[in-house]
Amino acid sequence: MRKFRKLLGVIIAQSDSHNQSKFLEGVFKQAFKLNYDVAVFSTFSTHKLSDEWHEGELNIYSLINYSALDGIIILPDTLAVDGYDKIIEAEIKKKFRKPVVSVDIEINGFENVHTDDIQSIKQIVSHLIEEHKMTDIAFMTGTKGHPHATNRLTGYYEALIEHNLPIDQSRVFYGDFWYNEGENVVKSLIESGRPLPQAIACGSDAMAISVCEALKTRGIRVPEDIAVTGYDSIESGVNYVPSITSANLPLENTGVRTVNLIHSKIAGTEYKDLICGTNVVIAKSCGCSVNIAEKLRTENETWRDDDQHSRFDSSYNFMLEALISHKDYVGYMHTLCWYAYQIGYFENYYLCMCENWDNLGGNELAQDYLKKGYTKKMNLLVQKKPDYAYVEPNLYFDVNEMLPAIYERRPKPTAFFFTPIHFNDRCFGYSVISFGDKPVSYTTTYRKWTRYVCTSLESLRRQRNLQYMYKKMEENAVTDLLTGIYNRNGFNLYANQIFSEAKESNQKFTLIIGDMNNLKYINDTFGHVEGDFALKSVAEAFTKVCSSDMTCFRIGGDEYVIVSRTILTENEIIEITDSITRYLKNINDTADKPYSVSISMGWYFDNADKIDSIEHAVSIADEKMFAAKEKYKRNEGFNYRKSHSK
Repeated sequence: MRKFRKLLGVIIAQSDSHNQSKFLEGVFKQAFKLNYDVAVFSTFSTHKLSDEWHEGELNIYSLINYSALDGIIILPDTLAVDGYDKIIEAEIKKKFRKPVVSVDIEINGFENVHTDDIQSIKQIVSHLIEEHKMTDIAFMTGTKGHPHATNRLTGYYEALIEHNLPIDQSRVFYGDFWYNEGENVVKSLIESGRPLPQAIACGSDAMAISVCEALKTRGIRVPEDIAVTGYDSIESGVNYVPSITSANLPLENTGVRTVNLIHSKIAGTEYKDLICGTNVVIAKSCGCSVNIAEKLRTENETWRDDDQHSRFDSSYNFMLEALISHKDYVGYMHTLCWYAYQIGYFENYYLCMCENWDNLGGNELAQDYLKKGYTKKMNLLVQKKPDYAYVEPNLYFDVNEMLPAIYERRPKPTAFFFTPIHFNDRCFGYSVISFGDKPVSYTTTYRKWTRYVCTSLESLRRQRNLQYMYKKMEENAVTDLLTGIYNRNGFNLYANQIFSEAKESNQKFTLIIGDMNNLKYINDTFGHVEGDFALKSVAEAFTKVCSSDMTCFRIGGDEYVIVSRTILTENEIIEITDSITRYLKNINDTADKPYSVSISMGWYFDNADKIDSIEHAVSIADEKMFAAKEKYKRNEGFNYRKSHSK
């Protein structure tokens, strides 16, 4: 299909996290300015909650149709769990020949853009030296060998060198960028036998908080006894007590620079990289008295309002209960659309489901359900706008399109977020959300909302499969497994119902009964496989002559019945029985069996109120059938191979 503007692909994880969302804001602003659409392919987490769940998340990247993209931006650092960044890198190199930009991690063969961590850390450490007159500052960087950890450590070194302070390697520690290593750092400093440093500068807010907590457990006050600083100014650092002195990473600027670079490669133009300065966020943990949380609320009353005050987190939110209560697929989707208001602002939401997403009728213990990739045809089941919802179970598109809306003519560029819909490793499909030309990412509310969707879809899948199983059990209870027509149980249930309806309506009632000839001989002489062939042939003959207002049964080993309340003359019955005989003759003539398949028939035909019960009708029809069977025996004798129903 033809696109009306160029499309950039962004391969990332956890787009709602602070760092990723700020980077994407820069990408969108510059991409929209240059008239690019953007397709963001994202998991909901950079961490592995479980092997199965992580596999289900990663499946979203198998959706990417590289031929539809004009350039790719990849953030390998967000994809590094289990080395998946290397898998994506290899996939891109194999399938894509257009410009690719890797952010923060150098990849051979790709263009590369880096966030300037060095200057940011240098400014924070310089603040401790210049404003607080500190000379003994320890530093906790990230994972050893990680580019961010190396750059942030370099910024610390440069600040010390610039201020003529010695570098003491015993004051340098490696962490994990997360909350796990603060205790070990504080323990090492205390056990060193030296006085504590005046400050501990950290390469992330998460590590700074972990250091503060370790100090607090020992009665060491921050900042009165020791100062602590962080880096990246995340929400937990802003709201921590004391609020963490930090720095806003120039992530939006990195996003702008990334798009400018990839655009220069696509358009064949010159590009000069311009790195912006860092905004140091002065708070309380360094000894300054700035209440950064209050300051930010004053500057922007809606700051992260969606995530802090979402209606989704209300105790009155019964979305999950409402969705799980549904057993009807379409009804479920309409309820889902109603609860979309909890997402907050969005322009379009799409739910794309795989064919047979619920594996209806499949073995629940089998592991052959869809895990990797998506079906060739996808059902565009839901299209939702804030004031409009469209649910269409029969609207399909080719999975290579990824989303038909990408190819629509729109007055302004937009970004589409593709995220996985799955339960553990069981793939259901994917969802797409768009905010039009607003340069924003989805929020944590959308992530949690989608988890509700995934969980409730699994509930619906199980309910639908239980319903299917019960239906099959009911069918098997009244269906003859060999021939596929109703069995004796079905006769007792449905034939009596037809008879009662005929009696209540003062209608004619017809019961035709047939008894196979020579079944024992066929079984004994040629085996039960041939006997089954003969039984199925008779059932087929009965089924073929039955119109929609007649019902067929196999009520015994070799007995068959047709019941109707719409036959009006006995001539119609004769035509039916003759048709059965002709059908069997044709089978005998063409199947080339060493025996003939035939049936003796009799019937009851009269007003239903002339008899007391359906058993009475069977008794009358049996008499005629036995008379026909006696006639057959006289004509055939015991040479069952002599005639082929001639």
